[in-house]
Order: sequence, then C-alpha cells, then structure tokens
Amino acid sequence: MNPSKLNNQKTNECSHCGYDKNPIEAKRCRKCGKPLNVVSIGENSKAVTQPKPKPVQDLLLTPWIVRSVFGLLFLFLSWLIYSLFITVSNVSNSDRLVGSGSSSNNADISPDLKLYNSIKDVPNVPEGTFNYGGGATFAALTARGLNDAIARAHPNFRLRYTLPREGKPGGRKGITMLLDSQLSLTLQGASLRDADYDMAKQRGFQLKQVPIALDMFVFFTHRDISIPGLSVNQLQDIYTGKITNWSQVGGPNLSIVPFSRDPKNSTLLSEFLGSKAEQVSSRVQFIIDYTDAIRKVASTPGGISFGGVGPIVGQQTIRPLAVARANTQEYIQPFIEDNKRINTNAVRDSTYPLTRRLFIVFRQDGTIDELAGYAFIQMLLSKEGQQIVEKAELVPIR
Repeated sequence: MNPSKLNNQKTNECSHCGYDKNPIEAKRCRKCGKPLNVVSIGENSKAVTQPKPKPVQDLLLTPWIVRSVFGLLFLFLSWLIYSLFITVSNVSNSDRLVGSGSSSNNADISPDLKLYNSIKDVPNVPEGTFNYGGGATFAALTARGLNDAIARAHPNFRLRYTLPREGKPGGRKGITMLLDSQLSLTLQGASLRDADYDMAKQRGFQLKQVPIALDMFVFFTHRDISIPGLSVNQLQDIYTGKITNWSQVGGPNLSIVPFSRDPKNSTLLSEFLGSKAEQVSSRVQFIIDYTDAIRKVASTPGGISFGGVGPIVGQQTIRPLAVARANTQEYIQPFIEDNKRINTNAVRDSTYPLTRRLFIVFRQDGTIDELAGYAFIQMLLSKEGQQIVEKAELVPIR
C-alpha cells in the first residue's frame, strides 16, 4: 500500500498498547485485542484522544468531596469530645456533692430547681441533721406544720433551728452565720448585699437566694392610738425623728415611742428606711424580737413598731395600722377578718405599699449543705409547701 495513501487513511490508535494501525471501523486492537477508545487520526493531524471515563474512586476523591468528608469528620469528633467532657464533668460534680452521711442517690442533684406537687415527691434529699436560722418567719412556718410535713416525707432529713452564739437571731445574723459555716441555710426578707457575695467569694464558695413567699411590713401601735392610718412618708419621718408626737399626724397629744429590731440582727429597719437608713432617730428603741416588740408597744402609751406578718397577725393587744403610699391618704389595711388574716389581694396587686419577698439563702460550696439547700427550697416551692406558706399567713409565689 502506498505510504502517502496510508498516511491519509484514518486509523484508530490503541490507548492500551499504542498500536496505531487499527482500521477506523475496528472495535478491538489488532495487536492486543483490547477495546479501542480513541478517535481517528486524519490527514496532517495528530491523534486526539477521547477522555477516559473516570473510575468511581476518582470521582470520590475530588478535592471538594475530600474537604467535605474531613469537615464532617471534624464536627463529629468535636461533638464526641464535648459529650465525653460533659459526662465526666457531671460525674465529677455529683461525686463532689456527696458528703459524709449522705446516701448515694444524692449524687443525682441538678442545679435547676423543679416544681413538685408534694414534699414527698422532691428527689435527691440528703440524709443528716442540718442547721437553719434567720428571720422569725421560720417560726410561723414551723407552727403551721412545715417541719412535721418534711419529717413524714423524708424522716432522715432533719432540721435544727440554731441560735447565734452572740446576739439575737434575725435575717442579718443568719447571713453572718451562713458565711461562717454555722448554718446550712437561712431565711431573710431582704436581697443579699454585694458585700455578702464578696465575702462568700473570698471564702471559696457562692451564695444563692431563692424567693419562696411574699410578705409585708405591718406597723402597729398601742391600742389607744386611734387614727385612720399613716403614709409611708409619715412612718419614715417617725423613725428619722422628724415626727415625734401623735398630734402631728391626727392623733392625741402624746409622744411617739418608736421600737424596732436591732439593725445588727435584722434587716427590717434598713429595708424600710432605704436611703434614709443612716438617719435613724436616737429616739428609736431597739428590741430583742417580735415578742418583745408586741409586749413593749402594748404596754407603752404612744408606742409603735413593725415587722413581718407571721408574728403579728391575730394579735389582740395591739392595733395594726393602715398604710398609704408615699404621702397620700389612700390607706390600705394589712389584715382582714378582724385582723385574723393577711390582706392577700392587697399584696398581690401591690396596693399595699410595703411588701417584700422572703428568701431562702444557702451556700453553693459542693458539700452536703448545698444538697440540703436545694432540697429544702424545692419542698417549700412544692404545692404542698406553698399551702403551708399560705397557712402561715404569707402569700405564696406559686
């Protein structure tokens, strides 16, 4: 065959063995016998090879596929490490919270407070004897059966009211005892101060406060003082010495004798006076407790004092005062039904001007006391606990 003619003849080149003399119509290479997959070679042209179909493994190893796979793998490993860390951390914290005398189920405590129907439903209640203290409102709760209900539901959770080694019991004294590790928990009618948080931090733990009820400041006088009521401004003027005679507020010509709990033990006076707390009159006589306040006012013509609802409601030897907001004369009675019950509606709708929240305060220190604090609060916040709060003439928050 003429070579020039052969050069013009179209042929197929084998991509396997390189043989380039295969006729254009050939399906297989005449030399190696493998299938032909190249285009023809024409005159004055070079062989143009058809691209081979890529194997599946080549497609799977494209850069974007590789990057996506590694990204997903990274996310999965990150999630796995995080889950492992959280699990180990929870186990560590649970083990840390188990103290001497506590049972193993105490390790399941969760820092999130939950609401239950009954005191018995509250889980993770530690075993042991726990000291509590603080405001006199605890006495009203105890009198209405709180401790008895807890003892029936959790007989190994024992509460012991603890008096201070020095001074008289009260909200401020309770916080001091809590900071000094003398109490597991305490009750007070004022929010914690920045100084309280700072002191706890210096000692290596934190304080937590949780509201459990609403209360009010109830002012009361000697029974012979008959006036329609006093405004908040007038009451503050009495305790700062601006008003000293009952005739200045529509009463008899009689000197006013104000009594109050000692600010060293109780937050009552500082809460009531607020920014005027440093202006307390020298005429104010400090008393030991509510019992002493009621006795002193009942026996002192011109006497006046105040406190929380619990110890005052139902007292017949004194006269509760209606109170008006600011400097108005819109007097609201603290009690109803012949002074036998708290005016709950006036507290809830804030028409009574002097209300406050009651808090349980406890230490977050990783000990069994922390478990006791969480358990006690959840008991008080249960439906059963809030019913006892109501029986103690406080206003439930639940």
